Amino acid sequence: MPKRTTATAAAALIAMQALAAPAFALSEEQKAGLAAAALLGIAALSHHQHHYRDDAPKADANYKAMFERGYRDGLHNESYDSRHNSAAYSQGYDAGQKERSNRLAYKTSNIGGTKVPTEAVNSCVTEVASSLNVSGHHVHVIKAGQEGANNFYIELAAGHRHLVCGTDGAGAVFNLRDGRL
Repeated sequence: MPKRTTATAAAALIAMQALAAPAFALSEEQKAGLAAAALLGIAALSHHQHHYRDDAPKADANYKAMFERGYRDGLHNESYDSRHNSAAYSQGYDAGQKERSNRLAYKTSNIGGTKVPTEAVNSCVTEVASSLNVSGHHVHVIKAGQEGANNFYIELAAGHRHLVCGTDGAGAVFNLRDGRL
């Protein structure tokens, strides 16, 4: 069972136990468990924070839940669910579709016809993940170009952010900037 599923199940169990018991009967362990469950809930909601557009409203839990529902539907290429038609769902759906497109870019693109060394790609992915404070799994190579014999420019995306990474064939990053190729 993945860590996230286990943590969510544990948090739900603790919360249900706490709700079943009188408020004055909470032990210190139960109070700590509720605090941990609250933190896990916040972490789960902020997990896709980089998928929100900068102009997205600073929203309540309902907005975030609808955004996440739309995001999952878009990411998994589900049909747009008109029963949940709202600005939050629509923005989440668009973000999920964009993320899906980014994840599949390596399958549909020949990376601009440029053969980029693995070391260069790996170092750019690591650099972008570090600068955006996301996991490397959320960073996707979109396209690449070559300048001279040993300089490569790679466009990467994480959510709505696109960055261009300049690197040599050995993977030494010499430039990282916002933008597209």
